[in-house]
Amino acid sequence: AFLAPGNPFGSTPTLSAPRQRSAAMPDSEDGAHRFEPPLSTMAASVVRNPIRKVMLKMKATPGCISLAGGRPPACVFPARAREVGEDLMNYGPQLAVGTDGLREWAREFVDKFHAPPGGWKGRDVLLTSGNTDGMTKAVMLLSDPGDYVIADEVTYPGITASAVPLGRRVLGVRMDADGMVPDALAAAVEGICGGGGSTAGTDVSAGRPRLLYLTPHGQNPTGATLPNARKEALYAVARRFGLTILEDDPYYFLNLTPREPGAPLEPGDMRGIGDAPKSFLSMDTDGRVVRLDSVSKVFAPGYRIGWVTAGKAVIDKWAVLGEVLTWSLSGVQQSAFLALLQDLGTDGFDEHLKQLQSDYARRCAFLVKACDRHLQGLCTWRVPDFGMFLWLEALGVEDTAAVAEDIIGSHG
Repeated sequence: AFLAPGNPFGSTPTLSAPRQRSAAMPDSEDGAHRFEPPLSTMAASVVRNPIRKVMLKMKATPGCISLAGGRPPACVFPARAREVGEDLMNYGPQLAVGTDGLREWAREFVDKFHAPPGGWKGRDVLLTSGNTDGMTKAVMLLSDPGDYVIADEVTYPGITASAVPLGRRVLGVRMDADGMVPDALAAAVEGICGGGGSTAGTDVSAGRPRLLYLTPHGQNPTGATLPNARKEALYAVARRFGLTILEDDPYYFLNLTPREPGAPLEPGDMRGIGDAPKSFLSMDTDGRVVRLDSVSKVFAPGYRIGWVTAGKAVIDKWAVLGEVLTWSLSGVQQSAFLALLQDLGTDGFDEHLKQLQSDYARRCAFLVKACDRHLQGLCTWRVPDFGMFLWLEALGVEDTAAVAEDIIGSHG
């Protein structure tokens, strides 16, 4: 649980800025919108390591023995590492984007739960080392220094921690109990752009609104979940102003509500893989959504595995950036996670989710009961439908950070 006054901890500043332009796209002849997320200046300059290019070409040539690069022979690995296998323990091109088996599983997952309009035409997936890695690389690839990343007024601090050191400005937009308010989003973008409905042709150097960062289900830290009508309205605003939507959705399966209202919160009462909510990706007729998924909240953070679903131009650049920054993901971790998925199967995954949902729902109910008993008249709160967070607003308290310090100190 978090404590929050009227301007709560973790809130993002409301900024003003000169005019700039947007990447809004005209309608196509069939009435559908087409959008290619504009890449950053840095993305345009990122190129593959020339040694890697040579190694890839030689690896694809039968009988060619490579003397290039620093790829150690498997015979020098410790015996236990050799048992794992050279493909997973050595440098390899597939490890920068994910092993073939895990990428195929990720595509099937996206198909099953999101069914993006148009399927895989123009889209692809790529493995990440979690959503923090994903959001940082998205900021690097899809915005330039001085550009705006638009987020909730009370947002996940990680997006600020990722974006601000890279020279981006994070603009907070007003929320209500259902998350970001679409009219407030439109007003915020118009404030940056000088009030026009179109931002084309204005000063690029002044900074542009480029990314709309949203956690649609069980938002961290407020616990808010966007209703479907709200998602559609926000998508329409993003379309109007040419924004790329960065959908960070690690709590997608943490549904705290049982199938039948009032039912006990036992695993058998929970939804599992059924009744999965509608994502921004599932309504993305434009191609403007870059979606981040993670296994950290569904399985365990230690796997350090997630995946991004986006347009192929973004994925292609992302792959090269991944090679430049980290060279590759851990083949061992990917293999271990794929083995877990194969052991579980669909039925096992469903049972795991029901247990997970039951555990979090009962924890939430216990915490709400404690709040009812001890905090009535001191705080207000709304019981969340998704996620891990119960957001408390402290009444008549200006500095909740000081209150939190006192509480922690008293239990030290």
